[in-house]
Amino acid sequence: MKMLKSLIIGCGAISHTHISAINKNKLSEIIAVCDINRERAAAAAKEAGCESFYTDYEIMLRECTQADVVHICTPHYLHSEMAISAMRHGYDVYLEKPCAMSSAQAKEIINVSEQTGKKVCVSFQNRLVNTTTAVKSVIESGKFGKLIGMKGLVTWQRGGEYYTESGWRGNWATEGGGVLMNQSIHTLDLLYYFGGPVERVEGSVALRKNRGTIEVEDTAEATIWFKNGVTAVFYATNCHVTSTPAELEFIFEKGGLRIFNDTLYENIDGHLRETTENDEALAGKSVWGSGHIKMIGNFYKALKGEDAEYCDINDAYQVLEIIEAIYNTSANKLK
Repeated sequence: MKMLKSLIIGCGAISHTHISAINKNKLSEIIAVCDINRERAAAAAKEAGCESFYTDYEIMLRECTQADVVHICTPHYLHSEMAISAMRHGYDVYLEKPCAMSSAQAKEIINVSEQTGKKVCVSFQNRLVNTTTAVKSVIESGKFGKLIGMKGLVTWQRGGEYYTESGWRGNWATEGGGVLMNQSIHTLDLLYYFGGPVERVEGSVALRKNRGTIEVEDTAEATIWFKNGVTAVFYATNCHVTSTPAELEFIFEKGGLRIFNDTLYENIDGHLRETTENDEALAGKSVWGSGHIKMIGNFYKALKGEDAEYCDINDAYQVLEIIEAIYNTSANKLK
């Protein structure tokens, strides 16, 4: 089978992880990259090993017709329009999170995907790290009986400079939200991934830090009731004095599991035992996890007709619905 060819839109920090994931396992040939910053685009092209770079993504989509897949690594507010344009130009899409700024935009992506027959993979890559697959295996095996409850915690630190240096973070119009849409969305995705379809969500949001600099929430909490009877509690904040690893806990009828610091522990009768450790992050920030190479690899396998798990746009849509439910049920309205 022919080697697939790829395009990358957006040459910021996360693009290095995509380039490394593609090139490390020779998943495809990167034939062009695009960024509105010409110097950044040229540097990314050199890193990717390709000769062509663009500063206008629409021109790249029109000209690089030999490509198969477009990777979108841009700020949140550009995701849906770029994904839709790429599909209409005939490309499958690998899309960084969040898939869109709202569930309505995500629904638009789904509709265009169905119309064009093009696949969209959303980068919830933590679904494929070792600890996640181990938890999934325990749930499916019934080793500890039925799953009855979950907990997700994200306690990070984000200062004013983090927002002001980006030019788009911290604003509803360009980021689409705060700690929910950016930092803790992976944790919410995992709660959905393990819990399944959601019955009801109640939550709240608050802005407690960097007032005057940002307008989005920096703290959020929720209770999530799943249709299978599982209940999850969730808390996320960017107000901590440091960033600590995200934590997940799973309560079963006859035991428990806990993910912390990229390690899975079994909890039997109050005694913790380490069972599984994640691989080191391939490239970029450690909080991005080690799953990009697996998720990107699986998507490319699926494009070649192989049976491989990846996060489809329909699942990403469900996570946005959870986030919107937290905003909508909060007594404190920030937007």
